[in-house]
Amino acid sequence: MKKNYVLDTNVLLHDPHAIHKFEDNDLILPIYVIEEIDQFKRESNERGRNARTVTRLLDEKRNGGSLSVGVPMGDGGSLRVHVPERRPELKIALDPKSTDHAILATALEVRDSNPDRPTVFVTMDVNLRIRADALGLKTEAYENQSVDADRLESGIVELALSVAEMDRFFELGALPPPEGAGLYANVSVMFRDDGPKPRTARIASPRCSKVPKITPRRGVSGLPAGTTNRRSGRSARPASRR
Repeated sequence: MKKNYVLDTNVLLHDPHAIHKFEDNDLILPIYVIEEIDQFKRESNERGRNARTVTRLLDEKRNGGSLSVGVPMGDGGSLRVHVPERRPELKIALDPKSTDHAILATALEVRDSNPDRPTVFVTMDVNLRIRADALGLKTEAYENQSVDADRLESGIVELALSVAEMDRFFELGALPPPEGAGLYANVSVMFRDDGPKPRTARIASPRCSKVPKITPRRGVSGLPAGTTNRRSGRSARPASRR
């Protein structure tokens, strides 16, 4: 039987790819979770990186439809951002201004609106699980700690260019990224063209809107031409047109 899983903010800040790990069940994110994630996305630590990754993944999911209605997930489930008509309030002696309690009240609202389907509140906060259990809400800790190698951020994006586009890249020194390239700040980009003698150029892009040119003086990834690779003893050669 399908279940409704309501996620707490700390689950996504711990594992931004958690939205892909609930098989064919329906995943609900309270709007308050999105608000909390927004508060951390400017941090330079791991939490900030995870917050930015979550935001990017959710933005990509919007291509499949409205998040308020629900978008399909790969294994037959769905992902939905739940927006209550008004901020829910627990009719008990809990702080109504607490975001934790607003998220908890949203989970209760989802449960009460779907009496024929199990609703599970997932959080890494032990105290919040205790409170949820006291209110009769089924809870689970997020225990999917395994690393999915296919979803790790490699930091490298490979883009295919035509011969003409590669010529323009070397001539002008910059190119706008192709539509849907998915570039983000400081990603390393590998260009390849489709000519009879394929050429490659690898650069580090500080912006998503423009890709700087690699020149023989700068070398590959900004290394000076002829820099020695100590491990192999070979010289690192700059990107060339041949």
